[in-house]
Amino acid sequence: ACQAARHVPDFQKRLALKPKALDSPESMKQDSQLKFELTGTAADSEYFVHSRIEIASILRDVMARNSLLSVYFDAGNSSLLTALLAVDAESGYLLLDCGPDPKVNDRLVRADRLVCVTSLDKVKIQFVSGSARAVKSGEKPALQLQFPAKLLRLQRREYFRLSTPVTTPLKCTISPAAGDSGNSHQLGIADISGGGFSANSDKELPEFEPLTRLHSVITLPDGDVLRADVELRNTFEITLANGKRIRRYGWQFLDLSERARIMLEKYVMQQQRLQKARSGSVI
Repeated sequence: ACQAARHVPDFQKRLALKPKALDSPESMKQDSQLKFELTGTAADSEYFVHSRIEIASILRDVMARNSLLSVYFDAGNSSLLTALLAVDAESGYLLLDCGPDPKVNDRLVRADRLVCVTSLDKVKIQFVSGSARAVKSGEKPALQLQFPAKLLRLQRREYFRLSTPVTTPLKCTISPAAGDSGNSHQLGIADISGGGFSANSDKELPEFEPLTRLHSVITLPDGDVLRADVELRNTFEITLANGKRIRRYGWQFLDLSERARIMLEKYVMQQQRLQKARSGSVI
């Protein structure tokens, strides 16, 4: 089906009016940065999603947001930039738009392993599929993939760090780790990510040694309470625009639970959407 007359993908038609071309150096660079491999190691296991319902929900969000999907094959030496057309968890398949080059489509169909990579609100998403089938979606050519058994959703601190809003600042209470003695201290969070956060204090705090392990409690705007052990990575003094000097602390999350990670992702995504809405961006 994908080898018929030269096909103009639906997602290319949707992007035709956008200023950045699909094959521009900027878009190609961004696309190449999406690529990473499922390792299956213990370090990545906390980022895997196995629930069929949750996987379907994530992929439908990708489809609804018109996020592009890169499909890598031939041991990563070839790729196709495409978009999701359908997500059917019950029947166990996904539909992708065909690419404009019939030869690339044909090579993809003959490949026995496909690595699919996309992103949603700065969170990288990846899953692996076996071979694809050339089918039709209505009257249009499409590619059918098997519904993934697991999906990797990865947001590490080097990918994106959210500056917290001044109007509704996040507060964090730092206290001694379990079994240790000492006082609790409240800090104002300046920015936060899946890997940790930086926080300010205008009061004198104990001189924490680097790598000190403490316990943090962060109350999110919707009332959720995120609890996690943290490790002090750095501390330094900054001067504000009004001349006031405060101390900033950089903390890394340790053993962030699945529940805490989901709460944090939810907060980051909500804040991104609010920021885009205020700036007039199309979401």
